[in-house]
Amino acid sequence: RFCQEMSAMKNDNISSILITAAFCAMIGVFFLLSLLLPKTVFSDTENRYLAQKPDFRLDTLTDGRFGRQYEEYLSDQFPFRDGWIRMKTAAELAQFKREIGGVFVGKDGFLMNALYPEDINRTLLEKNLDALSAFAKAASGSLGEEHVRILLAPSASQIFTDRLPSSAAPFGESTITDDLLSRLPDVTLLVPVKDAFIQAYSEKSGKELYYKTDHHWTSYGAYTAYQAWAASMGLLPYRPEDFEVQTVDTDFFGTIHSRLNLAASPDSIELYLPKNAQEYEVFYDGSTEPSHSLYSPEALKTKDKYRVFLDGNHGLTKIVNRTAPEGRRLLIIKDSYAHSFAPFASLHFEEVYMVDLRYYNGKISDFMEEQAITDALVLYQIPGFLAEETAVRIAR
Repeated sequence: RFCQEMSAMKNDNISSILITAAFCAMIGVFFLLSLLLPKTVFSDTENRYLAQKPDFRLDTLTDGRFGRQYEEYLSDQFPFRDGWIRMKTAAELAQFKREIGGVFVGKDGFLMNALYPEDINRTLLEKNLDALSAFAKAASGSLGEEHVRILLAPSASQIFTDRLPSSAAPFGESTITDDLLSRLPDVTLLVPVKDAFIQAYSEKSGKELYYKTDHHWTSYGAYTAYQAWAASMGLLPYRPEDFEVQTVDTDFFGTIHSRLNLAASPDSIELYLPKNAQEYEVFYDGSTEPSHSLYSPEALKTKDKYRVFLDGNHGLTKIVNRTAPEGRRLLIIKDSYAHSFAPFASLHFEEVYMVDLRYYNGKISDFMEEQAITDALVLYQIPGFLAEETAVRIAR
C-alpha cells in the first residue's frame, strides 16, 4: 500500500510538473511573439490607435502612470488579440451573458454601449455643462436665441428600450438634458431630438435610427434629427420624397462590433441625395483645393466606412453651397454625429463650418466674428459629450 501511495504521489508530481512546464512554455512563446512581432500602431478592426510602449521615467513610475500605461500597452499589443477577443466573446455568450465588455447584446442583433452612473466623471460633466450653457447664453446674445440651438443626441439604449437585454439598466441620459435645461435662458435652445426619435421608432417604418454594429445614428436617424432641428429653427425641412436614397454599402461593421468581434449581420450605409442638384465646395483644415462632394466613396474600401460622410474627423471643415440661399452661415461645433447630419443642414445655408474641438484649438468667439457666423449649432452624442475633455473650449 505504501508503494502504491508513493507511486500515486510521484504521478501527481509529474502531472503538476508537466502542467507547470506547459504553462511556462505558453508564457514564453507569447513573450517571444510580443518581442518579435511588429507593433501595431492603428487597429483597423477597432478603428483606433493602439497603445505603444511607454518611455520609462521616474516621475511616471512613482505616481503609477507608467504601470497603467504599460498594462494598456501589453493589452493592446497582445499577440493575435482579435482572435482572443472573438473567443472570449463566444465563451461569454455561451454562458448566456448579454453584457460583454461594456456592450449590451440586444435583440434583433443590436449592439449598444452600456453606460452606468459610476462611469461618469461628474467633475468633467459639470465643467462641460457650464461651458455649454455659457456658450449658449453668449451666442444667443450676439446672434439671437432663434439662431442658436443645442442638439444632444441620445444613444441607442435610450430609444430601443424594448431591444435591451432584460437585465439591462443603463444610465438615464435625460438627467443630462434636464440639468442643461435648468441652466439655459430659454428651453427652445435645446432641440427635442429624443421625442422625435421615440415618435419615429414608434411608427415601425422598418427604417433604423441607429446602426446595429456602430454607435452612430444612421442616415435616417440623422434625417430625423435634422427635421426636428429645422422645425425648431423655423426652417422648412426637406421632405423624404425630396431625396433619392442610395445604398452605397451593405457590409459595414462598426466600432461596437469591433470591441466584441462576434459573428453578426453587417449594416448598410445609405446616402440621402437631394433630387434638386446642389453645387458644393468642401474645404478640409484650411485647404485651398476643394472637394466637390459631401461624400468620400474611397472610405467604403476601408474599415472606417462611416468616414464616407465628409471624410471623417477634421478640425475644421467648410462647406460652401452655391445653390443655397445667400447670407446665412452656420457654425456646427460637433463630434462625429454631425458628419451625416451636415449634408442636410447645408441645404439651407450658403456656408457651413464644422469645428471639432478635439482637433481645433482656436477661440470660438473669434472664429464666429471672423467668419460672420449668423447661426450656431452644438451637436454631440450625449455619452461622448460627458467624457469629452475638450468640450470646455466651447466657451472661450
